[in-house]
Amino acid sequence: MEGVVMQLKEIDAGLEVLEHEKVLTVEAWEAALAGVEGLAFAKNLLFKDKNGKLIHIVALNSTEIDMKVLSLRLGLGKKHPRMAPAEALQTVYQVEAGCLTPLALCRPEAKDVVLLLDERLKEEQKVLFHPLRNDRSVVISTGTLEAYLSKIGRQGTYVDFQKKDFKLGKDNPPDLKPLLDAAQAYELGSDGAGDSKKGGKKAKGGKKGDQGSKGGALPAGDDVHALLREIQESLAPGQQMEAKVSKDLESRLNAFKNIAYTRGYKAARAEIRAHLN
Repeated sequence: MEGVVMQLKEIDAGLEVLEHEKVLTVEAWEAALAGVEGLAFAKNLLFKDKNGKLIHIVALNSTEIDMKVLSLRLGLGKKHPRMAPAEALQTVYQVEAGCLTPLALCRPEAKDVVLLLDERLKEEQKVLFHPLRNDRSVVISTGTLEAYLSKIGRQGTYVDFQKKDFKLGKDNPPDLKPLLDAAQAYELGSDGAGDSKKGGKKAKGGKKGDQGSKGGALPAGDDVHALLREIQESLAPGQQMEAKVSKDLESRLNAFKNIAYTRGYKAARAEIRAHLN
């Protein structure tokens, strides 16, 4: 963390670093800093496409991301990217669960991650990010974030996630596809879709392609308690989810469960699980 903070202070000498309790969700994060005004909270979502390429999305918490539209713009067609396995946090970003942040793109292993930034972030003067740990937050502008990314040899692409009417055509190709084409795939374990770079064909029998990171079947998207147990098991050894966070998370998962029936079962489940990072 110290190295990241030092680099940010070289860009912004007045950098503000906030201390708070460990948080695993954006909602818990907002609650932990409820007394601080004028701050925007950024959610971080990490996806893996069918070829094993990683896509890191940084967006305002209030921004809704239509995975169907995003898949078309990435050139993936109907094969939506799925939540990346927990292994990606450990081996690529080298952070614990709940600590996903664009500031971790300084890791050499993260050089092939495709970074998509919410266009709406530009509207905010102060945005919060975790400096590789989830009991600290740095307050920076998008200008500072851009300068930091440039300093570590990275660049994000701003995307209007509010765009809902994207249609592929001869005169309207997938505008984000070149980003994926230029990236290298990662060798990662199974994710929610059962895909990996060497995953081969999907196994026959049962529901198509649903395998967890440990090789077992994922809980049904509407089984909130089973999903909570899976999340708890994915935490680092010895790390326990606080009761209040667990309750808040259960409430949010129930809300997402209802959304699943209108947005599509698979897309909603991927969004639920990815939103936790």
